[in-house]
Amino acid sequence: MNQLAAKKADSRPIPPDQNLLGEFFSEFLDEAAFADFRKAERLVESLKSQGMTVAGYPIVRPADCGRITVTLADVFEASRPHFRTHDQSLTARFEELIGQFHDFCQRIYPGEAMGVRLLRARVRLFMGDAKGVLELVSYHAQRPYALEDNPGHFLQLVELFAQAHLLQGTLADTSMSFIALGRWFAANVRRLSPRRAGIRMAPFVALGRNEPAAPLRSALIRRASQGYLNCLRGRRRPLSFVLAKIQLLWWMLILDQCYRSLTSSGKTGDPFSLTRNPNGRVLVARAMGGIGDLLMMEPGLEANAIRYRQPVDFAIPRKFFPIFEHNPHVNLIDIDGPPIDISTYRRFFNLSQCPATRYESPRVPEIKKGRVETFAQGMQVSRNRLLKQGWRINHFLSTDDEIFCDDFLKRHGIGKAGGGKRPLVGVQPFSRDSYKDHPNIAEMIRAIAKDNDVLIFHHVANGLPEGEGIVTTAGLPLGHSLALVSRIEAMVSVDSAFLHAASAFDVPVVALFGPTDARTLTRHHRRVKTLWRQDNFACVPCWRNEDKACAVSGLRSVSPCMAAIRTDEVLSALGEMLAT
Repeated sequence: MNQLAAKKADSRPIPPDQNLLGEFFSEFLDEAAFADFRKAERLVESLKSQGMTVAGYPIVRPADCGRITVTLADVFEASRPHFRTHDQSLTARFEELIGQFHDFCQRIYPGEAMGVRLLRARVRLFMGDAKGVLELVSYHAQRPYALEDNPGHFLQLVELFAQAHLLQGTLADTSMSFIALGRWFAANVRRLSPRRAGIRMAPFVALGRNEPAAPLRSALIRRASQGYLNCLRGRRRPLSFVLAKIQLLWWMLILDQCYRSLTSSGKTGDPFSLTRNPNGRVLVARAMGGIGDLLMMEPGLEANAIRYRQPVDFAIPRKFFPIFEHNPHVNLIDIDGPPIDISTYRRFFNLSQCPATRYESPRVPEIKKGRVETFAQGMQVSRNRLLKQGWRINHFLSTDDEIFCDDFLKRHGIGKAGGGKRPLVGVQPFSRDSYKDHPNIAEMIRAIAKDNDVLIFHHVANGLPEGEGIVTTAGLPLGHSLALVSRIEAMVSVDSAFLHAASAFDVPVVALFGPTDARTLTRHHRRVKTLWRQDNFACVPCWRNEDKACAVSGLRSVSPCMAAIRTDEVLSALGEMLAT
């Protein structure tokens, strides 16, 4: 009986999932790589199932995406033999997984998606799929200004782009000047010296197209790049080996000196050309938001427009156009549109390499400059010029905006302009980063609404107070939401975008601050009262972020220094601001 049962058990079909896993495992040969791959699959599925925070922002953080990218890279490194032989049981499954992961990241964190894209391109290059590499990197390699704050990603993009063209024999047909790229990398990539930049670009300079500009120096760089590559060939004879090493050092010294002489013009130079048009306009690029940062760039943009007596071309994502749509100092360009010919401009300022981040990161928590100033300096606007012009953020409304505001207030019957009798107070309840939020913001809104009409500035209405005299901007276009700021009599806001929008209309603000520096970030406000618990919390401002836990609570979300701000304090401060 037992033998019969055993025979029946042996004859039972193996479950499809187990059979697939067993087959897949046998292909890997490396148990650790298999475990990593299964882990990556589970993590990707888990990320895709995550929802939004109460504020309407993704629960997933960039660091979560970064960990999966590292895991997938480890799988690739451990399984190179299978990729080299184009083992379909592995490569097809890997391509499907990394493709799903890239598409997910692209929707919420394009910067992390770029890291995934680069890994995907590296795998294709390793497998000799030059066409597949170019499908992934060509668009971005031709738009250096559209990459978020990671010039190191652009360096990898260019190398993958060039290597793929080398495999196809088409490198000399590209429009890129690899000498200009070397100069740009030396000026913008941290920890990449002019010598190292020259070495990284040497294979492509030696084999790419001739550089028509600066002929003597370009010819010398091209000759040094060719000499450097020649010295890398193996030599068996002792004398030849020693001479090659001496020559290698010589060519490296020439590359270092040549690129060092070019580096000073690399910060604002064209990555694809050594020349610029001295009579051209000024180009400023910013690949990402947020809305508050873009608003704080306005004084610097305006200063450059006044300085050069013509509007500045500002390349940003189209969804942010309403912030500058009627600004006479700015010409808007869709950063995701056709490639921009940077060589036609006299100046190029790439704010996608965020000057605020570059200034703040090494100085936390001793940050002294506000972002209006750091963004202006990133556009070569001196502090004196900024002070002379003024720090004010200007926002310009159209006649249609004015009509919309009138109709909106009358339709909802809020504010004195809408036929009501009570003051109209704006509230921005949430930041994108939950550690800046106040846990009792709903209670505050209800308390404010007892004596005032309230207009809530947020993109979703879920979870926020409702009732008579409380209206939300959820569902409105960005331009209309910004225009409505001009009609409120005061604003209560956490450290987020509409805090700065209020500044543009001289609306008095009660600003709720905790982990970030209230004095620094409101320096451009002329009518602001900050509620800040620096006197009670010695760690304030800590400048922590969503991925760094609070030193007091150990939590990554709620900040005790924010929770310590009481509703009665907010009401008292609001009364003061309404009375001014």
